Amino acid sequence: MKSIFACLAFVLPLAALGAEKSADTGSVRGVVIDAATQRAVEYATVALKNKTTDTVARSGVTDAKGAFVLDAVPLGDYQLVYGTLGAEEPQTSTVALDAEHRAIDLGRLALAAAAVKMERVEVQAKQAALLNGIDRKVYNVGKEIQSTTGTASDLLQNIPSVHVDIDGNVSLRGADNVMILIDGRTSVLMGKSRAEVLQQLPADSIEKIEVITNPSAKYKPDGTGGIINIALKRKHNAGFSSVLNVNYGNEERFNASFSANYRPGNYNLFASYSARQDDRERTSTENRTTVNSLTSVPTLLQRRATEHARPYSQIARAGADVTLDQQNKAGVTASFNRRTQVKRSLDHISSRDARGTTTGDSDRTRYDPEIEEQFEVAATFDHKFPQEDRELKLEVKTSGGREIEDNHYANIFRLPATPTTFDNTLIKTKTRGTEVIAEYAHPLADEAKLEAGYTFTADRLDADFRGEFFNAATGAFVRDATKSNRFKHATDIHAFYATYARAWGKFGLLAGLRPEFALTTSRLVDTGARIPNDYTRVYPSLHLSYKLAEKHEVQANYSHRVHRPESDELNPFPEYADPFNLRAGNPRLLPEDIHSVEAGYAFKTDELNLTSAVYHRYRYHGFTTVTRDLGNSVLFTTRENLSVSRSTGVELTATAELGKLATLNFSSNTFFNTIDASNLGFGTRKSDLSWLAKLGASVRVNKETLVQLNANYTSSRLTPQGSRLPSYVVNAGVRRDVLQKKAAVVLTVSDLFKTTKERTRLDTPLLKQDVERRRSGRIVYVGFVYYFGKAPKKAKDDALKFDNSI
Repeated sequence: MKSIFACLAFVLPLAALGAEKSADTGSVRGVVIDAATQRAVEYATVALKNKTTDTVARSGVTDAKGAFVLDAVPLGDYQLVYGTLGAEEPQTSTVALDAEHRAIDLGRLALAAAAVKMERVEVQAKQAALLNGIDRKVYNVGKEIQSTTGTASDLLQNIPSVHVDIDGNVSLRGADNVMILIDGRTSVLMGKSRAEVLQQLPADSIEKIEVITNPSAKYKPDGTGGIINIALKRKHNAGFSSVLNVNYGNEERFNASFSANYRPGNYNLFASYSARQDDRERTSTENRTTVNSLTSVPTLLQRRATEHARPYSQIARAGADVTLDQQNKAGVTASFNRRTQVKRSLDHISSRDARGTTTGDSDRTRYDPEIEEQFEVAATFDHKFPQEDRELKLEVKTSGGREIEDNHYANIFRLPATPTTFDNTLIKTKTRGTEVIAEYAHPLADEAKLEAGYTFTADRLDADFRGEFFNAATGAFVRDATKSNRFKHATDIHAFYATYARAWGKFGLLAGLRPEFALTTSRLVDTGARIPNDYTRVYPSLHLSYKLAEKHEVQANYSHRVHRPESDELNPFPEYADPFNLRAGNPRLLPEDIHSVEAGYAFKTDELNLTSAVYHRYRYHGFTTVTRDLGNSVLFTTRENLSVSRSTGVELTATAELGKLATLNFSSNTFFNTIDASNLGFGTRKSDLSWLAKLGASVRVNKETLVQLNANYTSSRLTPQGSRLPSYVVNAGVRRDVLQKKAAVVLTVSDLFKTTKERTRLDTPLLKQDVERRRSGRIVYVGFVYYFGKAPKKAKDDALKFDNSI
């Protein structure tokens, strides 16, 4: 605690620092609002005219909140003129700046609607595909050519340094543990089943994706790889508007989504619904050699497995925002997700001895109807103080979910010839959570800002495994005590944070501290064991930026982050889905910590945007997957803590506009990784060089037609016991606007060359394994989008989304 107070004692006094204003100048501020709706007017022009000379002394535009500030205004008498294109330009009464009145606040300035009739004018302003902030990179995916038929997982495939594997799991800069937020907040949808949710969340509902490799102390420290924030489309025009999106694909795939919004005045109602029918066929092959440590005699095992499922998923979201008055706003949002599917699989297994003689030949079939449901309700309240940018935000959120897997297995033995056996595993999992958030922002002098907050999080999990075997004598299934268990896990976290932001001309600073107090307990119900794991930690962060010139900027940042074990990683009871490959958690697994340092450079013009970064990550107690041979061709896989691992890398991103016809995007991430797994008995340190690259080309054939091609490549990667082999995928798509841009027709082809696969190798003295997994490739979708009511401004820039789910 002494370190906490010492750091706070250093940071907080900075809030009182500030340079004095020039003695002969003042400032004028205010907020421009729409006279009819009382809402802020963005991009309104303001000009301060000298009453004596009738010349403009200072001018500017309003921000997203309708606010403006005109600084360094010489003392004197002025009038403010403000307005927008096609609207009247009213002017204020005399504004007198003198020695006693150096800061004038004009308050809320009403702006009437256009008083003159204008001919239709179409103004096209292209939003930047990449925005580089002091602590994040913002990718405006809603404005690029990416897709309409796919999912959030498909969009993430094209984000620099982000990799989505064959199961839909997301990694960032080679780190598998990434915290994914929705609209800047944690969500039950992004929990244990987030890979599935990302593969069903409609991409046309996403406005932008933010990548924060070193988040500030304002955010939860979870996610050693950093944070990916998915910002949903929230800009709503006055009146009623809606969008309908329908897509049909090969293998009887389809998806559809509908979103609607109604904003008549000081309140806003919104709702969305999406449904997705997928078709998933997966195949895998495995070649395994295990060596008896006593006799040195090898045993060979071969497997061929196929699985088919047609998951049907639905996501519904609804809410309301109410502007109570000029200072207060309240809102409520509810989300619901449901997924059902029936998995059918056939696993053929054969084994041979060292002489090549077949010693075993069998099949294992699986029939598994599954259901998963999740809900979340959040209430928010925002209070804005009279001082600009001073505000208080409160949020209370509750969530819950359930998941049921009803596995039915049959074991058919040909060699040795024995009767068929049957076994079942019923898995019921329930979750519930509560989150309370309070955030306060206070602007200080000289472009400084202090933010502070408190978060309380409570999560509960109850996992019930019931195993059964078929008793041939009685003709009934009997509970199998060795395969049945119940596991409960509870986590309470109290977190505080304070950040201080300041700008000194070209130099920017963002510093913060986040003390956290975590109370966690795992309970093994069947054995009565309780395993507590409480800890207190402080997570600092620091971000620096310096603008060398108008087009050049350098940045440096640091953060300390943590990865807390999930329930599956803590539950020590194995799941017997595959009797030859058992998996279980580790209740003694410690949270992993990472210290991350990064330095970057950005260059930007109207046609070219270049960013580069050099980073180093030091991770200790890192999670890794370890597989051991239990004998009789049975492998046991669990999670362990590594001693340390280090990763040093270089990231490059480039976006080039080739006139008005084409856009090229390139990104690469090259990193040198060192793993020390000596504490697990796997020798000394191992190192290798890995990289991934992405290339995208968007071509506008004419005003109505867009064509896109994306290619992703990932090199081999090091693991403590082996490696993952390279992989690549290519996607293509075409979009054509019709009906005067009120609608669009889309064609996409995912995995054009049917190359999506995952291949892993284990290479130890006693165990060698080669596993290759594939999915159904070359997924084709034809889609149709139609806009009702007030169409969005840039409908033609909606993206083409590819189905690379697995």
